[in-house]
Amino acid sequence: MGQRYNEFVGNVVFLPLIMKYLRIALVFLALLPCLSFYGPGTPPTAYDPVAALASYPKDYFMAPINDPLLVTGTFGELRPNHFHAGLDLKSKNGAVGQPVFAAAEGYIDQIKVQASGYGNVLYIKHPNGYTTVYAHLDRFSPAIAALVKETQYKRERFEVTIDCPADKYRVQKGEEIGKMGNTGGSTGPHLHFEVRQNGHPLNPLLFGLPIPDSRPPDIRDMKLYHLSEQREVLRSVAFPVEKRKDGTYGMKGGADIYVAGAWRVGLGIKSYDQTDALRNDNGVYAISVYADGELVYGWSANSFHFDETRYMNSLCDYAANKRYGAWFYELFVAPGDKLSMYETTPTMGAIPLSASKTTAVEIKVADAAGNVTVAKFQLQRSENMEPLADEPFQYQFLWNEVNSFTNGNFSLNMPKGCLYEDLKLKYHTTPDESDNTYSEVHHVHNSLTPVHKFFEIGIIPVNLPDNLRSKAVIARCSGKKSDNCGAKWVGNRLTTQVRTLGDYCVMVDQTPPTIVPVAFDDDMRRKTSMSFRINDNFDVTDRADDLYWRGTIDGTWVLFELNSKNNRLTHVFDDKTGPGTHKLRLVVRDDRGNETVWEKEFKR
Repeated sequence: MGQRYNEFVGNVVFLPLIMKYLRIALVFLALLPCLSFYGPGTPPTAYDPVAALASYPKDYFMAPINDPLLVTGTFGELRPNHFHAGLDLKSKNGAVGQPVFAAAEGYIDQIKVQASGYGNVLYIKHPNGYTTVYAHLDRFSPAIAALVKETQYKRERFEVTIDCPADKYRVQKGEEIGKMGNTGGSTGPHLHFEVRQNGHPLNPLLFGLPIPDSRPPDIRDMKLYHLSEQREVLRSVAFPVEKRKDGTYGMKGGADIYVAGAWRVGLGIKSYDQTDALRNDNGVYAISVYADGELVYGWSANSFHFDETRYMNSLCDYAANKRYGAWFYELFVAPGDKLSMYETTPTMGAIPLSASKTTAVEIKVADAAGNVTVAKFQLQRSENMEPLADEPFQYQFLWNEVNSFTNGNFSLNMPKGCLYEDLKLKYHTTPDESDNTYSEVHHVHNSLTPVHKFFEIGIIPVNLPDNLRSKAVIARCSGKKSDNCGAKWVGNRLTTQVRTLGDYCVMVDQTPPTIVPVAFDDDMRRKTSMSFRINDNFDVTDRADDLYWRGTIDGTWVLFELNSKNNRLTHVFDDKTGPGTHKLRLVVRDDRGNETVWEKEFKR
């Protein structure tokens, strides 16, 4: 009786609590179809990247040039260490000077002049919250050009950034703002055009620019990657494809099934797009992969953040690009790849294979005009797995950990987030008895493995005289010409930060830069400008500083513009240099303080 009474009381006490949780469970079940998460193989909606094209305003921005748009570069295109952030529009006649117009009304928010990068660039803010960017301009409109020159002389600098007050420099839609050019890192006359929102670049092709395009992307080549459980690459093999009569792609030779010696695989594809007006190989807009009808991978070039642009090195087959210059999209996501351009799927591109049944695979490649190319084939796992050769290595680096080691005179400290996947790092040294080398050559793995962030390396020099400490640099000595990577002393160790694995040593730079006249005479009365070519014995990279220069006429600073493509300094005469005899003084200094001074008189 006592036991039954206790059971009854217990049931009475807990009954309200049970009913409460039952009501919560019923509400949860009612809401379940509306929740945004999903289990493996059950995506909430069909993936359609082309549908996103309809959600952007199509009549707000006009084309920034009046002539037919010749596209030589698309948004999200794979470029060395970055995604292309805009649309490249080719010059109609292959020359600079084509007028560039504001794509919509607004005001000039920022102006930049750079020796490399975007060169001469304008940023226009618009009432709808977007910002448009116009880069590589040959020159600005007269009012802006006057402001830029005034600022350069005030700061005594060629490279300037000018933040303009809101609404001070208003522009109307279709107003000319400059001329198409070839400044900065441009490789030919063109306009680099961007649309941004909250500082992030968006695909300009989403806004209805008049670019006829009826050509679907093509597929040039494919690869198959054997993957670990963490989607790390174990090996890659060629996967030849060919175009069929119906326009789709399949396995070369008409084969039906590819048998792979791996538990799971990822795919790689080399694909390009072309417009109707110009057969230039451009990047594609979106790629998706389906396995047995389920989405396993999706990438689309709608937008990205500038601080994640280097994840391009994970999206592409980095080693293939370094070896052969080939741009393969890897259609799976490495564990350390945090790029926001991917669609979330249960396997993030990894395709598990069975030995008892085939997996039907479909790849869709789309451009921003909605043209789609399809590749179809079947995969199956071999019953005989291909063994992996064990290669010797010295250090196991984990992608989600801080990694470091010290070995004799060499040290390496790599923060978390540098690697996209685990790395079995190989390290060894070889002697170097060159006259200008003061350490062994430290072979830090190889340059075929991408690194996302800067990491620190340190080398203790050998037999370096005290009087040369200020001239010592850490040099990347993998190529024909060594690069100065910068240098900072920490005790007896020379340190710097780099973003490339490879070969490093300590070298000394005592050689001053060279200054060679290109257009200069004693009599400059009939000349409109003077120019000089400057060079240094080391190329600079990572934390090393570029060449510094300063030009004066009669002791007063004058503007010398640098063309970084040919290292040419040019001064265009103005009313600041009147008739008479003048004295030019040009100073050029390198990263280690080596300096060259060129002085001479001339007549105007």
